[in-house]
Amino acid sequence: MEILPMKHMNKFIPHAALTLLCLGLTGCQTHKSIAPLSHGYEEVKHAAHPFLTGNQTPRISFEYRTADDKTILVWPSLYGVKEIVTDDRAIFVGDTAYVDADSNKSLRPRLFAVKAPALPLDITDEILWRWAKANGKNFTKTLNNFNLIIPEEKNGQLELHLEFSQGGYLQDDNWPDTSDLQLSWQQVLDIMRSVEKKGVPEKDLRWQTPYIGEKF
Repeated sequence: MEILPMKHMNKFIPHAALTLLCLGLTGCQTHKSIAPLSHGYEEVKHAAHPFLTGNQTPRISFEYRTADDKTILVWPSLYGVKEIVTDDRAIFVGDTAYVDADSNKSLRPRLFAVKAPALPLDITDEILWRWAKANGKNFTKTLNNFNLIIPEEKNGQLELHLEFSQGGYLQDDNWPDTSDLQLSWQQVLDIMRSVEKKGVPEKDLRWQTPYIGEKF
């Protein structure tokens, strides 16, 4: 086997490193599958990175395809709950990052509504405020105990399954582990208008994806 002289090795190593970098940036991004939904919305499943070890769940993004066949990213990483698409609006649960943008432990699910190509609206706090009011619960405790909202279309309405887990000094023996909230689609529209009016532009800390957020 021919051994390269040192002066040639010095030239070879940077080129090899550059080749590996290019493979990491381009070759690993080519495999994805698209599942069309309705009204232009799509689920896009991205292949796991082949150079990383361990069990990797493929990332699924939520996108919108315009009439002229252009794609718009709605949200880069879905939590795993199925989206609900009705007319030109969609309800979905997206992973969002907070505090530490580089740690997977900082991810939390939030409920979004979108009328693409407009920015998605984080309607989580509006939903929690309505649930607290309907159930006679303290709103601060509701925010503190909240874990997850799972949307479902049922009997012509939006049914939201809420999950809670208590923590800290706000524990309440009468607090439910789960609860449901039913909303008409007109109420959903009212919530979207409220967030559009009172919300402010934000960006997810991990993905830098723009959205409209509202904090009570």
